[in-house]
Amino acid sequence: MLRGRCLCGTVSFVIDHDDLGDIVFCHCDNCQRASGSMFSCNAPVSNTAFHVISGQHVIKGYESSPGTLRCFCSNCGSPVFTRKANDPEKVRVRLGLLEPHVKVRPKGHFLVRFKPAWYDITDDLPQYE
Repeated sequence: MLRGRCLCGTVSFVIDHDDLGDIVFCHCDNCQRASGSMFSCNAPVSNTAFHVISGQHVIKGYESSPGTLRCFCSNCGSPVFTRKANDPEKVRVRLGLLEPHVKVRPKGHFLVRFKPAWYDITDDLPQYE
């Protein structure tokens, strides 16, 4: 089982470990803005394996684009997960919130055509436009 929490600790959750999907780095404009960095690191998890154990009352959502709801802790602002209308059986969890950190290697960089010009990808992971 994996455990995660937001920066202030109000929102905490668990994930059934064997249900963590492929980890990816997303470089799209919205992920950059939502993370405040050059990409976000996410993994899909089925709704049945993702369990908020505290702080549900402070989770707020923002529809950043049609059908994409970004959910975050309204106390500290930590992005926690995303729900997509075209994939209602899953949430996409932000990997930086997990304790202990996941040891599985990411599958690749996605939407790299949006990456900032000042950032060079230097790993050997596949890159997808």
